[in-house]
Amino acid sequence: MLRETLKNFYAGILGGEIETLLSLFSDEPLINTPLQGEIRGKANFIRYLSDQRAFLQEHEAKAELFALTDTDQRIVVEFVLYLKHESKNIELPVSIVADRSGNTTPEIRVYHSTWPLTGKHALRQPLMSPARHLDEPLIIEKYMTGLAKPDKAAILELFEEEGYVREPSGSNYKHSGPTGRKEFYDAALAEGGISLKHCTTTFDGTRFIVEFICDEWGKTKLPPQAGMAVYEISKTGKLFAVRIYDDLSPPGRASNTSPEICKS
Repeated sequence: MLRETLKNFYAGILGGEIETLLSLFSDEPLINTPLQGEIRGKANFIRYLSDQRAFLQEHEAKAELFALTDTDQRIVVEFVLYLKHESKNIELPVSIVADRSGNTTPEIRVYHSTWPLTGKHALRQPLMSPARHLDEPLIIEKYMTGLAKPDKAAILELFEEEGYVREPSGSNYKHSGPTGRKEFYDAALAEGGISLKHCTTTFDGTRFIVEFICDEWGKTKLPPQAGMAVYEISKTGKLFAVRIYDDLSPPGRASNTSPEICKS
């Protein structure tokens, strides 16, 4: 029930399946989103569902299931939302995280960039505290070490030939192959390394998922911000994909503008 309801989360919103979505929770509903922040309690959650349904209908939204990672600890569902605004099509990668409590969850955490929706990056407070002694595959440890130093050459060696990195704003910001990945990491690490404080890890043998806090990018101290990333490991043990779900803005880089379709 939990898996199927999360898998059809946006279909449930569009279909007005309020009772089904309420059944996700082991106690009072609790959801945290990039735009609305923490929403707690039945009445507030129902209001959220109503607002989301209106928003999705207004923008002729279609939700495509991208990947589902299911472990004993939690379920992580990756979607791509396709939205229409005036004459433009907008693509928004979204990830939903639900810790398991039997066949329900105590809370849902939603991750996506706000830039495709508002033309701005939102400052999102940490959703949890960093954790110690998390089990992580060796390739992930190597990646994080390379990211923090930074050591771009070491990072690039970890990828499959056709592996890719997808930024939070969707497939227009997908960097594939050796040249694409090099261009991405050259730009991302131009000001120095990025150190991520890991809060949760989820691993099904293929996808390793980290919820993190970032408060430093190169020499720039940032307000602590929440984010999530998915690291997909191929059968050869190398990285095939890195998909990022956060709203971090690179130091000293002005945000570009995009159509503002959501002001909440």
